[in-house]
Amino acid sequence: MSFRLTKNTGDAIRSAGALSSVGLAFVFAIIIGAWFGRVLDRWLGTAPLFFIAFFFLGLAAGVLNVYRTVSRAFPPSGAAPGAPKPPADEDDLPPADD
Repeated sequence: MSFRLTKNTGDAIRSAGALSSVGLAFVFAIIIGAWFGRVLDRWLGTAPLFFIAFFFLGLAAGVLNVYRTVSRAFPPSGAAPGAPKPPADEDDLPPADD
C-alpha cells in the first residue's frame, strides 16, 4: 500500500497546521492584552481599568485572528485553499478602450 502526496493533500496539511495554532494564538492574545493592562494599571495606579480594557481588546484580537485563519483555511467560495480563481466572464469585464 503506497501513500501519494498530491496537491490536495499538501493543501489539507497546510490548513491543518494553520488551524492547529488557532487556539494557542487566541489564548496568547488574551494573555498579552491582560498583562499589558496590568502593567499600565500598576504604573498609573488605575487598577483595574486598563486590565479590563486590554483584556477585552486582547479578546477581540483573538477572535479576529481565529476568524481570519478559519476564513483562509475554508474559503467561502467552496474552492480549496490555494486553488486558482476561475476566469472572469466576458460580461463582467470593463469595455476595452479603442
